[in-house]
Amino acid sequence: SRRRVQDLLSGCSTTTSPWCTGIGSNDPAKTAGIKLMYAGPHCHAPTCLSMELYNADTGALLCRVEPLAGRGGPDPYDEERFLAIPPCLWGSSAEGLPEPELLPLHTTILSIKRSNSTWGHTGDMASWQMRG
Repeated sequence: SRRRVQDLLSGCSTTTSPWCTGIGSNDPAKTAGIKLMYAGPHCHAPTCLSMELYNADTGALLCRVEPLAGRGGPDPYDEERFLAIPPCLWGSSAEGLPEPELLPLHTTILSIKRSNSTWGHTGDMASWQMRG
């Protein structure tokens, strides 16, 4: 799917709704853009092979994630057929993280999910949880 950064933000008062990003946050006259700090993909197993997030205007890959399969060990979340999907993180080089780039509000973001259709799975979907 394709969305503009501006359309992903809710420009309303953060005191009246937990889903708001702040008054003016989606107004190009008031905000230069966002810097992603966290992008966590969500897709359903067992069909999810990978998810990618691109800056569609430049073709730059922002985030690519493949689920990590449990090995069947005794530890929680390591069960056979359990999938963990790690997020992409940005921050400072002092933290060992890549520096986030500024995405202007008019930037088009492209999300691609790849699935394995070997196993039937109803309700196949994907989404991103992001913080900037």
